[in-house]
Amino acid sequence: MTHGRFRKERNVKLIAIIVGLGLIGGTAVAKEVTAEMKVPGMDCAACTVVIKQALTHTTGVKTVDLNVDKRMATIVYEDTQVTEPQIQKAIEKSGFKTEPSKK
Repeated sequence: MTHGRFRKERNVKLIAIIVGLGLIGGTAVAKEVTAEMKVPGMDCAACTVVIKQALTHTTGVKTVDLNVDKRMATIVYEDTQVTEPQIQKAIEKSGFKTEPSKK
């Protein structure tokens, strides 16, 4: 009885270790991605404030660079927390349409 209990406890510990390693490994695959998109309606400093505020409140967005002259948004984000379509939606919810950037 004692030997069986010891084996069961050891198996539970091994499973916990394996699950823990899996979780650590999962966070290691997260990477930062840079997205560029045109924002044709962004034509003044006030526009950049509105867009930047919307993006900085979006989980996973790390940095936001907005260029009014080029009407371009460059966003660095963590791909496990947010997607490019979600970023576009955040910009559009703030009142501005987006277009894909032609690189």
